[in-house]
Amino acid sequence: MSRPQRCAEGRMLRNTPKQGGLGAGAALAIKAAVIVCALASHACLVPQSIDPIPESVHPRPHFVVESIRSYYQVAPMLQLYRQGSADQTATPPCHCKLELSIPLVEVDDPAVTLVANWFVDYDAADPRLAAPVSSQRLDGSFTNPGTIRSLASYLFDADDLRIFTNGVHVVTVVLGEQAGFAPPPTALPNRDMKPGYSSDEHTFVVNVKVDQDSTRPRCPDALPSVRVCQ
Repeated sequence: MSRPQRCAEGRMLRNTPKQGGLGAGAALAIKAAVIVCALASHACLVPQSIDPIPESVHPRPHFVVESIRSYYQVAPMLQLYRQGSADQTATPPCHCKLELSIPLVEVDDPAVTLVANWFVDYDAADPRLAAPVSSQRLDGSFTNPGTIRSLASYLFDADDLRIFTNGVHVVTVVLGEQAGFAPPPTALPNRDMKPGYSSDEHTFVVNVKVDQDSTRPRCPDALPSVRVCQ
């Protein structure tokens, strides 16, 4: 007659009748492994399920809205008067550009490199309009723990953009982690992000007036308008 064995915790281990089938054998093997662990050591590894490691989510960079100057917020549309009659006859000739600025951005990880892409009248179906008119890289740092970074202004110039008629134009700036922008082809080229990354966007609406106004011999030389003579 077989005698019951006694495990390390003092509990009785009884023989279990064999059952047919592969499942019964596997269950018996697992029980035997647990018994051996109890008898040998409390440091045995118990088999566990292996779940896939979830993809980490990168911190979302964002514009510091509080840093945007008040003259961008007093009206829903910014005005650009390109040139006055006196500007045209000046030596050298002068014309005005529009400074668009969000001075500060923030991201929780100071080591990541950010990119700000500026677009004018973005159109995903038109490669020319889907390309940034300006890009700025904001390098990360392993020595500076600060989360706030400075962003340079974008000068909206009707001449550079080949805008020769009056009209409204939409300027969009997209801020994202440099490594996070999705490679082509994508639904929104130069704007879509890879899984786990996210971006922030800000929009300026600009009403461009290229016709000379007799009541304005000179274009305004007060921000956000910038008078350039060259």
